[in-house]
Amino acid sequence: MPVTRRQKAEMEDSMKQLMEMLSAMKASQEQMKEDMRRGQEEIKEDMKRGQEEIKRGQEEMKANQEELKQKLEDKLQEMKTTIEDTVEEEINQVKEEVKQDKKEINKKFRQLSITGVIKTEGTVTTPSKVKVPTYDGKASWNTYLRQFEAAVRNWREEDKATSLIAALRGEALEVFRTIPEASSTYATLTSALERRYGDAHLQHVYQAQLRSRRQRFEEILQQYEADISRMVNLAYPTAPAEVIEQLSVSSFIEGLRDREIGQLVRLARHKTISEALAQALEIEAAKQASR
Repeated sequence: MPVTRRQKAEMEDSMKQLMEMLSAMKASQEQMKEDMRRGQEEIKEDMKRGQEEIKRGQEEMKANQEELKQKLEDKLQEMKTTIEDTVEEEINQVKEEVKQDKKEINKKFRQLSITGVIKTEGTVTTPSKVKVPTYDGKASWNTYLRQFEAAVRNWREEDKATSLIAALRGEALEVFRTIPEASSTYATLTSALERRYGDAHLQHVYQAQLRSRRQRFEEILQQYEADISRMVNLAYPTAPAEVIEQLSVSSFIEGLRDREIGQLVRLARHKTISEALAQALEIEAAKQASR
């Protein structure tokens, strides 16, 4: 069937419209490509600017760190200088105090009238030629006093006082400074040193420890008994032997971990801690065997 002119014209219009649509689509695609290209370039520029800002920030941070470091170094140097000045001032003050102490000691020495010769039972002894041990407060005072008394036996009281003062060192010398000049006798010196460094004040501590002493978990009876005996002798060093034994027995019984063993040992009324220990061991062995 032949194509009419009208149909041909419609086909040409359709083709024309189709071509226009294709051309429009192509133009739109080109525009999209151009937009994408510009967008990518903008993104690149933004990234570049961001990297530059980060770099500037890092440089500023580094500069701030350097500035802070310098400030800290300056502050430390200032503190060091201040500390050195303070320490030097304190050292000078201590030197001055030591100087004053020496003057005060020399003054007391002169007031005590040091004697060069002592006559005892027909013999002559020169104190300056007798070497007495020094004392700085770190060793046992009671032990030192026995050594000192042995070295200055038969001396006059004022010469003993003079020699004792000369033998003091460190903290022990501070005790001498607390005594009034009019009371600087041998008796007052030894009494003051006894109060500071003697064993008498420790007896109260040992007595308190003894009262609170209990047999510890997994501590065998022999170890517990030995420690009780040690603590009783420290707490009551001058007590008679019978009293020591009575205190040891009662303290041993009071601190037993097994209350049943303690009651049985108490009923036996032992006179020595060794007897109490022996019975406690027998009862403990019997209880273990019965289990």
